[in-house]
Amino acid sequence: MRGDPSDDYYALLGIDVDTERARLRRVWRRLALRWHPDRAGPGTTAFFQKISAAYAVLSDPVARAAYDRRRPARNGEAATPPPVTTPRRRAPRVMLSRLSGPLKALLTLGAARRAEGDVIELFLNAEEAAQGGMVAISMRVPVRCSACHGGAGSCPGCGGRGTVQELFSAWLAVPPGVADGAMLAPSELLRGMTRPVRFRMRVRAKAQA
Repeated sequence: MRGDPSDDYYALLGIDVDTERARLRRVWRRLALRWHPDRAGPGTTAFFQKISAAYAVLSDPVARAAYDRRRPARNGEAATPPPVTTPRRRAPRVMLSRLSGPLKALLTLGAARRAEGDVIELFLNAEEAAQGGMVAISMRVPVRCSACHGGAGSCPGCGGRGTVQELFSAWLAVPPGVADGAMLAPSELLRGMTRPVRFRMRVRAKAQA
């Protein structure tokens, strides 16, 4: 936060400090679609992780308030005064890179495992669980066909299945000190997703990390 625009979450996402959550979500979806490594290439991974972390903080009212308090005013902005009472919660500022990336790669490396139903288990070591942070995982998910609205039949868009596969970037804010077995849901879902994905945190002891 010392003058580098890339360190300012608002500048990074190209929004104003008073941008409302609905517009923030729209901006994020456009950026994610443009810069996701699966679409833009592996060279954009670092930048995608930056904007993912920025969105994770600014889309969470508590984390955003904490960020605004420590963020210096820029370009004549008035510093945001802290509220009288604010729940204390540390914002996730670290990207857990080992647990981020395409789901297929994480499954192959043993960093993730499919469990029952649509639950995916993520294996954190003790240090990752203690510090918490951001996780961004890309995967293909079934989405209701926009052409027939899931009505199937002879729809050419989905071949009569009623759903199509779309790329989904699930991001999770892992709280510091997360417990083994804790269930987390992605902060945003694709419109029309037929089976919401959930993630179970599995914390490995230090000796096993």
